[in-house]
Amino acid sequence: MKFVYLLLVSVVCHISAYAQDYKFGDVSIAELQEKSDTEFPEADAKVITRDVEYNFGEVLYVFERIKIYTKEGFEYAKWQIDFDDVESLKANTYNLENGKIVVTKVEKGSIFNEEINDGEEVSKISFPNVKEGSVLELKYKVRDIGLRSINSQSYIPIESVKVLIKNPYSRELKITQNPLSDIALKTLEKPYELLYVGKDIPPLKKENYVTSLSTYQGKIYIEQVGTYGQNKMKNWTDVAEFYNDAHYFGAEVKRSGYFKSDLDPLLVNEIEPLELAKNIYYFLQKRMKWNEFYSRGADETRTAYKEKEGSISQINVTLTAMLRKAGLKANPVLAATKSRGYILFPTIIGFNAILTAVEIDDKIYLLDASRKNAAFGELPSNLINGIGLIVYENDMFKTIPTSPTKSSKSFVIANATLDVTSGAIIGDYKQRLSGYFANRYRKDYTDKQANAYWNDLQKENNLLYFSKTDTKDMANLTKPIMLETSFKKESYLEEISGNLYLDPLFIFGLKENKFTDENRKYPIDFVFPYSKTYKITFKIPDGYTVESLPEGVNIAMQDNIASIKYDNKVSGNSIMVSLDVEVNYPLIAADYYEGIKTIFTEYYKISNSKIVLSKN
Repeated sequence: MKFVYLLLVSVVCHISAYAQDYKFGDVSIAELQEKSDTEFPEADAKVITRDVEYNFGEVLYVFERIKIYTKEGFEYAKWQIDFDDVESLKANTYNLENGKIVVTKVEKGSIFNEEINDGEEVSKISFPNVKEGSVLELKYKVRDIGLRSINSQSYIPIESVKVLIKNPYSRELKITQNPLSDIALKTLEKPYELLYVGKDIPPLKKENYVTSLSTYQGKIYIEQVGTYGQNKMKNWTDVAEFYNDAHYFGAEVKRSGYFKSDLDPLLVNEIEPLELAKNIYYFLQKRMKWNEFYSRGADETRTAYKEKEGSISQINVTLTAMLRKAGLKANPVLAATKSRGYILFPTIIGFNAILTAVEIDDKIYLLDASRKNAAFGELPSNLINGIGLIVYENDMFKTIPTSPTKSSKSFVIANATLDVTSGAIIGDYKQRLSGYFANRYRKDYTDKQANAYWNDLQKENNLLYFSKTDTKDMANLTKPIMLETSFKKESYLEEISGNLYLDPLFIFGLKENKFTDENRKYPIDFVFPYSKTYKITFKIPDGYTVESLPEGVNIAMQDNIASIKYDNKVSGNSIMVSLDVEVNYPLIAADYYEGIKTIFTEYYKISNSKIVLSKN
């Protein structure tokens, strides 16, 4: 017993050393005079303390104190609170003027609500009178709240963090820290309470090709696994049963009468199951308009269908029901957008969207009919996010990756003539876009004027002009997009000591290498696998010969992760340039960073290399 007592005292003392108490308004001159953080001296700002108390299901209390070091840190004087019904809000800016602390209160005019894209509202606060050295304080509470997670990490360092979770009514909760984060807070458990504390929490590292840093952010997940009168949600089978029993999910999938008159004409002719599924998908996609709402349920699908507008879940529940009615193996899929992070364990509230899975010839196709420009089997990029959960009628389930496996392709063939007199390059090129390259093009340019794409290219490339432009199959989602144009780019050739210098990849080179960091912390998210191929032929001007060509490159990463192959050669009076870049996986572990860095470094070098021509 003495050992247990001493151990408990030791743990409590250790926790107390982390959990320093701060009070609102008790800002010291020393804090205002501080010029940099001792642990993170390069930081432009830091959170001095983040103190959170959450009485589960009832009320949330938050108190934060922030230190601004530099002008670059001013961006952290604008805060977003992920709730619109904040109470008892207090916020101050503190400055040191002539040796005295000057307090500037945040007025109501600096606090406002703003609707975000999933139909929810947040509160935003702009602190006044912010200077280098300022300290900011924020305190508020929110009632009747059901939190899914509490962040323990930010984009700036946190000197001290304390999160107290209370469970006064003994609900069965599953509380865990994010396993994808390397932030591990100290814990102390008491009856009906769980305390997390941490000190000198490093900031999230901003890296290119990370779609949502929230996925890897230090946070505490909170999930209620059982309530009175319901089974406990301890595994995926429990989750599947819960949703099948829910009136906004299982019951809605079984409805079919409201679309029968529209479905029957699609079933007249006997066709292959895959073609039937595509016909139903494209019919519903054309009919329905997405209202830009996400939800984990789908009430009133009949009304949404009649009005031809609904949430992503209403549209896809209808798609599932239509495919089933047509005799196909279709089931709803629970999914989460990237802003929510990955689904890491059985959860009810973690999902915020419903997709459709249809199984044909032992292959499962994931579908979303809410986006007008998505071909059959293409999900929106913000729903390419870890796993989805297929829910079967018998309460069975299947987890399925949402990442695409089929490579999207961009293929360019260009022919060019060099005008020695003016220094211009003149020619034509054709480009074929498939998969997500075509998807993105349609998304960006469907609702714009016909020449918008070419105008954008001209803005990106000085002295570049297009004529005779043509775009084919924009509206036909079953086909690649075909682009064709004639071009002229002035001042393309550079003359030095009688030699001509030109870029081997024309306008198709890599403008910026985003893989320059020495090491990588997070996985590299390319969203989809792809290949880019360029075939460019330059006609050698009369009176000139090839002085030098860039060296060829042929690099393939281990495990077939990615590759690059570059070649150029002289054939008659032409220079033939070819480049192939392949990325074969949508999400690549940070362990492969050196290989990815090498490939894109070579890509960038090739883009900035020169073909040299000399006079005969």
